[in-house]
Amino acid sequence: MGQRSRIEAFLQLAEEELEAASWLIDRSPRQAAYLLQQSIEKMTRAILTDADVKYGTGHNLAQMAKALPDGHPWIEKILPLDRYSPAATRYRYPTMAGRLLEPPEAEELRKDAAELAELLKEARRFLNPKSSS
Repeated sequence: MGQRSRIEAFLQLAEEELEAASWLIDRSPRQAAYLLQQSIEKMTRAILTDADVKYGTGHNLAQMAKALPDGHPWIEKILPLDRYSPAATRYRYPTMAGRLLEPPEAEELRKDAAELAELLKEARRFLNPKSSS
């Protein structure tokens, strides 16, 4: 029961962070990129939890995908999203020289948000096929 609740909580957070990212794309693309990364991470943690894989507090999406059992169907779905791993910190802090790094383009963020929305629907079906519509 606890594992199912944890999976559902991760999916809910992933959906909320995706929604927040979508609101911020045009006004604050750095924050939108960070929230997209967080949404992908929460979805991935739901998949890891379902596979009974314990994973620490790291944010590297490729490492998370590779922690799944060999042949797991979500490895190849998560690996391309590793391009968002740096967004966990890249846009939240200035460089040592005090510069802010340029955020991704809004159009790229919109495209990625739409892709993630579909992937989250797929994750819900995969993780809870009996109650998904």
